[in-house]
Amino acid sequence: MPLPTVREHQVETLLHHGATSEVWRAMRLGPNGFAVPVALKSLNEANCALPDQVRSFLKESRAASSVQHRNVVQVRELICCDPERYWLSMELVSGWSVRELLYVLTSADQRLPIPVALSIVRDAVRGVQAIHEAGLVHRNIAPDNLMVTHTGQLVVLDFGFATWQHSQRIKFTPPVESLDPKFSSPDMIARLPVDARTDVFSLGALLHHLIPARGDAPLGLDAIIERALEPDASRRFPSAQALEVALDLVSIREGWLVPPSYVSAYLHDVFRQSMPAIPRVAEGSNPGAEIVEPAPERPTSSGRAVLPRGRHGMVGVGAMLAAAARPPSDLAWCEVSEDDDDEDDPYLSRSPAASQTSPTVTLVRTRPERR
Repeated sequence: MPLPTVREHQVETLLHHGATSEVWRAMRLGPNGFAVPVALKSLNEANCALPDQVRSFLKESRAASSVQHRNVVQVRELICCDPERYWLSMELVSGWSVRELLYVLTSADQRLPIPVALSIVRDAVRGVQAIHEAGLVHRNIAPDNLMVTHTGQLVVLDFGFATWQHSQRIKFTPPVESLDPKFSSPDMIARLPVDARTDVFSLGALLHHLIPARGDAPLGLDAIIERALEPDASRRFPSAQALEVALDLVSIREGWLVPPSYVSAYLHDVFRQSMPAIPRVAEGSNPGAEIVEPAPERPTSSGRAVLPRGRHGMVGVGAMLAAAARPPSDLAWCEVSEDDDDEDDPYLSRSPAASQTSPTVTLVRTRPERR
């Protein structure tokens, strides 16, 4: 299939082919060898002449251009090559979608360390809050629309279902069939009017999938996830900012604040060691064609379930990778200093034997199952 021609852009590779649109990698050319890599999104040939689809695409373009934030994909320009086809030029985000990350972790029977998961989710929350502050509701916060860059920061993509808030309540319009039911609020599924709290539910679902119920999470984190996932919108966090504050507080308390470089190092290791066969669009192929590369052999042991940490914060990536070689049972212990006072900590209980011989503790928790 011949590559499309777009003004001042050299189109290179088809990145994504959806039901109504497609995304291409391209170079924005300028004088004296100037070239900037960008992503070009357009309606596909079957939809570019349909008035309803064109109006929807232009609405998406206006919505995306109204948000300027590091955790939201940045729009460069809207290009009209001819009266029948528009192209949206955006920053080219290189990295892994959350869908790919969940797929890799599931295939390798691994669990994402809580500090890494929270760093990813907090970025998503900040991006969603910026979208809300611009007067929009995204309405499709799902793994396919969340990309973790190679530098460890998450970027929110795709404003195809975004709409403007009117009096804080807006009418539901997207077709339910095109939404991921695991990440859609009950309000959306029931076709009820929704507001920003529908995105809060989706963020709660993201938390739940990245941090499934497990013994190494404090009770406070479970409570945050359950509140974000409340079926009744009035009982959820009232805003993405309120959810961000709650996540920041529990991260500070548990010593779980890690920089993007930490997230990047961990994800590079995960995808390098545990990359399964993931369908992708074949370069130069017809739209929709896919190729599947065989997965390389990977180590049989998996020890990334729990990240070692001190009572006053995280240890480095090197120690984390070294711990990955230990049996999982060894990772249930974490070191504390002699003067730590754990009596007021409901999540840590000092082992009687350890208290006499060494300053180590074992994690002891009892909790009800998360809904």
